[in-house]
Amino acid sequence: MKIGQFAKNNNVSIDTVRHYMEIGLIIPEKRTGQYQFDDKCNEDIQDIIYLKDLEFTLNEIKKIFQYKRLGKLSALQNNQYYKRLFEEKYEEIELKINQYQNAKQKLKNEIVRLHNSDDHKYQQIGIPFSALSLFECKKCSSELSISNGDIQYNQILNGTLHCECDEQYIIKDGILFSSDTVGDSNHLQKQDQVMNDFSHFLSEYIKETDDEFINNILKTIDITFKKLDLNDLKNKTMLHLGTGLGFSLRHIYDSLPNKTLYIAVDHDYQRHQVLKSILETYNIRKNILFICSDFLNIPIKNQSIDYLIDTGTSTYNSNHESFLLKEIQHYLKSKSYLVGSYIYYSNFHVQNNTIEEPFRKYFQIENIKDEINKLNYDPIFNESIIYSDKTPGKYEINIFEGEKVYSYMYIGKKLG
Repeated sequence: MKIGQFAKNNNVSIDTVRHYMEIGLIIPEKRTGQYQFDDKCNEDIQDIIYLKDLEFTLNEIKKIFQYKRLGKLSALQNNQYYKRLFEEKYEEIELKINQYQNAKQKLKNEIVRLHNSDDHKYQQIGIPFSALSLFECKKCSSELSISNGDIQYNQILNGTLHCECDEQYIIKDGILFSSDTVGDSNHLQKQDQVMNDFSHFLSEYIKETDDEFINNILKTIDITFKKLDLNDLKNKTMLHLGTGLGFSLRHIYDSLPNKTLYIAVDHDYQRHQVLKSILETYNIRKNILFICSDFLNIPIKNQSIDYLIDTGTSTYNSNHESFLLKEIQHYLKSKSYLVGSYIYYSNFHVQNNTIEEPFRKYFQIENIKDEINKLNYDPIFNESIIYSDKTPGKYEINIFEGEKVYSYMYIGKKLG
């Protein structure tokens, strides 16, 4: 019979039959350009199915078939051979069962332990009361006052900041919303839902994203922050543009001095809520101020920032023509530090890349370096590391096969 009928009769796919042929388990006769499967082939595939049911691998089955075909054994010899073979497989499976039972019990113990620890108390993070003096209205530049404040442990969890021109900034669940994002405060989710959604997303992201790409992101963070003296951050105010899900912040969180104020700014309230929920499960409390705002409308005073962590410029410049780092210099003190990471391409995939032509100049390394140099920084460290030279996965939509994408890491001190 032909291969199609043979596969159907034995309830396997044609591809499976072809694979068995390739490794020599089934040897059909070829007539007039087509394979013909006889009773011997049928006997062989039934033996394969039976031995697979007994947990023999295809390599083991191949050895069995070779022994059977070469040996031409008597019935007694066959019995002795298969008796020994099956006894060895039985012992192997018995050992695996014991190993699985042991692993099963350990997993059960871990599940019980984790269920019992689910009642971990969250340490709520709010707006540090001491940070109120940093705020100012972006319309009239006057100081902001708090009303209807829900204050716990010297931090504001809910309330309203207002000024002389009646501009209002809402604080909800410990996040400050600027006037352009205040509508997002109505969409905050419960913490358990946020954590579940994030765990699912992170698992999917890791599963769907190229390992090398993820490792290069982690390498960038590690290299950058190893160049910083974290002890020097004591009593300093840090501003992080484009905090995202906080991979950088969580990398240094334990090492942040207690008297450091870390201002995390992102326009995406969902990312803020995820990061804030994660940090609230930590056993240590740091001074973290979450602001949901457009980067150009952060309600803080000019010349108030000692350290700028810039991972937002590349995101901003994917659809803006002005270089973000230049636009926010007024927030920085005269001798502040810049810790930046900037994405650039060695070439663009013109057909597919969603970064349009007017915005591509700030994704070219020479233009990035030129813009930073114009801002009067004295470089302490700079290095490029390749992120990817292939499509890393469905979540990284701006990277395509054939493009080389790099991260330019830069640390510098402002010269007066």
